[in-house]
Amino acid sequence: MSEYIIKLPTPHEKQRLFLDSNAKRKVIIAGRRGGKTTGVAMLAADGAMAGRRVLEAGPTADQTDPFWERVNNYFADPIARGVIYRNKTLRLLELPNGGRIRCKTAHDADTLRGDYADLLILDEFADMNPNAWDEVGAPMLLDNNGDAVFIGTPMRKNHFYQMYLRAVSDETKRWQQWHFTSFDNPHLSKEALDEIIVDMTDEAYKQEIMAIFLDNEGIVFRNIMACMGAGNSTPEEHRGHYIIAGVDWGKQQDYTTISIGCDDCHKEIARDRFNKIDWTFQYKRLTELMREWSVDLACIEHNSIGDPGFEALQRAGLPVIAFDTTPSSKPPLIENMALAFERAEWQFQNDPIWTGELEAYERKVSTITGRSQYSAPEGMHDDTVIARALMLWCVNKRTQIVEDPFANW
Repeated sequence: MSEYIIKLPTPHEKQRLFLDSNAKRKVIIAGRRGGKTTGVAMLAADGAMAGRRVLEAGPTADQTDPFWERVNNYFADPIARGVIYRNKTLRLLELPNGGRIRCKTAHDADTLRGDYADLLILDEFADMNPNAWDEVGAPMLLDNNGDAVFIGTPMRKNHFYQMYLRAVSDETKRWQQWHFTSFDNPHLSKEALDEIIVDMTDEAYKQEIMAIFLDNEGIVFRNIMACMGAGNSTPEEHRGHYIIAGVDWGKQQDYTTISIGCDDCHKEIARDRFNKIDWTFQYKRLTELMREWSVDLACIEHNSIGDPGFEALQRAGLPVIAFDTTPSSKPPLIENMALAFERAEWQFQNDPIWTGELEAYERKVSTITGRSQYSAPEGMHDDTVIARALMLWCVNKRTQIVEDPFANW
């Protein structure tokens, strides 16, 4: 291909970050005209020139038009010379090395079935049905262990937000996420961007220009960022204070998490989160942490795997009470913490994974019982949420324990 002219633009700073990444799953959140489509078009062109099968899909044909126009411009010379085959009806470019680029619509994800790809780009993923990835897109990459890119502007905290949080919480380097606003595109008029705020509602500006995920109706915890002011602490700073803790035991792929707080200061003062280590070491790690911080009362998730863990902590002489998570006990536990956030009664340590799980946590109402049901979105964890909720539950139990220290043992 070197004897033909292939025109690729120079990426701006934010585009370069995801173009250079080796992550298998890339999640790109960007404001309107932020350069996300141009960036993934360059990614597609590089892939095709390397012999890869690239499939770009958007909810509608109009939403795939910008991508299709860009890749046609990049390869205009070899297309004109007949070196690259172009089928306008199928929106298909075929390179002589076996690489290809195809654009399809995916408002109905089933339209993608029957194909496979080495690189799948799901454009404006927030507007797609979630099954475009789970049921259709992911299996398309099985042939050659392909890569996937999810791009778009937020549409409140829907499945695209959950995908973003999945990338934030991934510790394997397989997933990676990027966020940039319309202001990060150096080719846009700064004057126009500064003035556009007067033509948009505050919510529209935050979502469309600043690429901020806005709350949706199912959100549980509000006022989160106002409660993220707790910095690092040392045990010496809280000697003599009443220290409480919440522990959620990991099950299978879940994490064991512990949140430690100071009831006198109303601050979270320590956290830990781990998995895939022997249970003996988990008990030892928790025991050492609770003793280091001189925990006065710890509320331990007691169900299933938590039962032997609870008994081990009891045998170690630690001040623990049990919490059995049931359909009737879980709502008060979660609603107690939701109220603490609403009133900004506590300050917590900010961490992308821990804060992300709070933001993603969902409330649904059972059509059978009418009860509120709380959980993490499918495919995500809620271990840190439960640990913090159990820690705050100790606040309510403190008086009871003082009156009858064996009430819940």
